[in-house]
Amino acid sequence: MIIDLSIIIPTYKEEKRIGKTLEELADYLKNIKEEIEVIIIDADSPDKTTKIARNYADLFKHFRIINDGPKEGKGKQVRDGVFEAKGKYIMFMDADLATPLKYLKKVFYDMHKKKSVSICVRNLQKTHKGLRKFISGFGNFLVQILLLPGIKDSQCGFKSFEANAARDIFSRQTIIGWGFDMEILAIARKLGYSIDMINVEDWKDVEKGSKISGNFALKVALTTFGDLLTIKKNLILGKYKTPIFTYQSTNK
Repeated sequence: MIIDLSIIIPTYKEEKRIGKTLEELADYLKNIKEEIEVIIIDADSPDKTTKIARNYADLFKHFRIINDGPKEGKGKQVRDGVFEAKGKYIMFMDADLATPLKYLKKVFYDMHKKKSVSICVRNLQKTHKGLRKFISGFGNFLVQILLLPGIKDSQCGFKSFEANAARDIFSRQTIIGWGFDMEILAIARKLGYSIDMINVEDWKDVEKGSKISGNFALKVALTTFGDLLTIKKNLILGKYKTPIFTYQSTNK
């Protein structure tokens, strides 16, 4: 069976919303003609995330839950999901559905147009509030100046890749924390892949259960700034010229 699109959903302690997310995703996909696989890649959630997810497996034709071992970073989960995926195209999305599922329509369009990389981008001045609005706006200003000119939002958790491009890019990834989005886009550009941007006008900041809120947002911002400098240094030193990562599946 040829899989057209693999949808990766990285999870950690998502028992309160993974059921609703999978139900909504299954409802959206039921009229889609393409062959889709859904991969939950979980970082040893101590709650009932994977148990609840299994209850929804029958809603999908192709569905897998992969235990990714101890929690190390979303970037590791996404990378491992990329190398587990069987689709001709591979995407990842957040479990909170902050980016509405209707934007999958644009992903399918870009698939048919054979786009190498497609990313959703938000208007950060409208989507975020308070301290997070300031941090995101200023942070993205630095990203555009130092790393990714023309990309107004590198951090939206809704990105798709042609499979060979995905493996080419993620095999060079070095950052597994919050800054991994910036790095994979910088690598994509370094390797000559075009990046198509999908404007998301109705992204919603999911406060309940959000991993980035309050004072934690400032901590994440400081860590991500450090990642930004690391990526810039790696580009200057040519560290992305050759792959550095070989994935060995433990979920066969």
